[in-house]
Amino acid sequence: MFCLIKKLQLKTALLALFFSLLPIAISYLWIVETSKQQRRDAFHHDYQITFKNISHNLNAIDQQFNLLTEVSENCQEDTLIALRKVHFRISYIAEMGIVSPHGKLVCSSWGKLDSPIEVLKPISSQVLRHFGPLALEYTKEPAMIVAKTRPDGSEINAAIPLQVFRAFIEGNSQSGDIVALSDSNNGTPLFVSGSYSLPLALTSPLFPLRQSKTSGFALFDDGSNKYFVSEVFAALPGLTLIASRPSSELYKGVYRLSLIQLCLYCLLLCCSMFLVYRHRSQRLSQRSRLKLALKNHEFINYYQEIYDTRNKHLVAVEALVRWMHPVDGLRYPDAFLPDVDRYNLQVALTEQVISNLKNDLHSLLAKQPSLKVNINITGQHLKDASFINQVLATHAEFPNLCLEVTETELVEIDSPQVQQSLQRLKQRNVKLAIDDFGTGYAGLQYLQQLPLDTLKIDRSFVVAINTDSPQAKVLDGVIDLALNLDLQIVAEGVENQQQADYLISKGVYLHQGWLYGKPQAIKQFS
Repeated sequence: MFCLIKKLQLKTALLALFFSLLPIAISYLWIVETSKQQRRDAFHHDYQITFKNISHNLNAIDQQFNLLTEVSENCQEDTLIALRKVHFRISYIAEMGIVSPHGKLVCSSWGKLDSPIEVLKPISSQVLRHFGPLALEYTKEPAMIVAKTRPDGSEINAAIPLQVFRAFIEGNSQSGDIVALSDSNNGTPLFVSGSYSLPLALTSPLFPLRQSKTSGFALFDDGSNKYFVSEVFAALPGLTLIASRPSSELYKGVYRLSLIQLCLYCLLLCCSMFLVYRHRSQRLSQRSRLKLALKNHEFINYYQEIYDTRNKHLVAVEALVRWMHPVDGLRYPDAFLPDVDRYNLQVALTEQVISNLKNDLHSLLAKQPSLKVNINITGQHLKDASFINQVLATHAEFPNLCLEVTETELVEIDSPQVQQSLQRLKQRNVKLAIDDFGTGYAGLQYLQQLPLDTLKIDRSFVVAINTDSPQAKVLDGVIDLALNLDLQIVAEGVENQQQADYLISKGVYLHQGWLYGKPQAIKQFS
């Protein structure tokens, strides 16, 4: 017994633990994934600040270049003034210059050149382009050249020190981030903050860039897994901003629970275990309560008459069980029979019904010895040899005892135990009725195989009398079937005279229902 209790407690603990950990695990995974998404969103946010800052400045340079479309390449006073205005408007530009269509720098915002300098020949393009970095002649610092070809084939350009891009990039990047300005065609870095590396094993090579924007996780050529974003500048398509952060840095601490989350999970675990234990204890309490009720004989019999309408005589009574609860009072079967079935207490309950018969019906049977007494059983009863022995012993005291088995229970007729029980009952002339006929799946062969004496028509067919319901049409077929099998017919649920008259017209004379009397305790019944 101790081992059984210990086993049940272990099962309950495991069940409670499972149902407690399941929502915790689901919520934990949701929190982790949400936190990861927030980290990626924050990384994108920082990236976009840098990208938009550089884009804004490139757009500003492009707009100023457009203002210089008509400026003469001859380095006269008006040309120098125009170049210097742009120079001063965009403070980070180190130098402005004009290149002739033949590839010679002929003018600078610092002043007219003594002799033209050979540079790259302008190309035919309507967008900004870049080249460098180059060391500036006047300041000797490295700078990237941003240029745009003018309609006449000459070029206007601006030298931007790399230190300017360093300020753009490092102002918004986090520790561990790698940010680079790279050539969109071959990935050559023009400026790098951090240790430059590129992603490997992508579906398609990152360079040359085929999409304006790309992001995701990848293994980089330095052997680490990183999350990266790359995007091409619309104003300067030849330039791309790439930023990456190692996965270990991006998701650092994401799997750790905060103190508040840990407290909430502990509270959820305790509540879940409490509810599971409470549910389990209630189930065990209900089973124990039913067993105690059986032990204390709290179940009583109510009886309902079955009348023969031909002579207005009482011919049978059906014993129906009720629970006289010490606290709640009278309970009807719907309130306790599901639990009786769940805990396999059907046989014990029916044994108490039989015990009540012996105490209730002696005086009534003394007045009417031919009165038939019906009790309800299930397939479980027919499998219990000790119950069959009790029925046979009771049959000696109640010769007209009739067992009512519902149609749905006939599916167990092929069981050897059921067959043996039916054989024993038949040999001792114990009457057998099929109850609620028409609501189950019993075939004609079952009706022919069983030693049936009575067929009870379910009340759902009786209620359908004088209606358009399909059951009203089936009723006549059920009656004909019973008559052809030479079975006694009892109609259940007869509640009005119209139903009674119809049944009588069809040859059904035994009626049970509220038209003749409700189920009553033995005192009121007598």
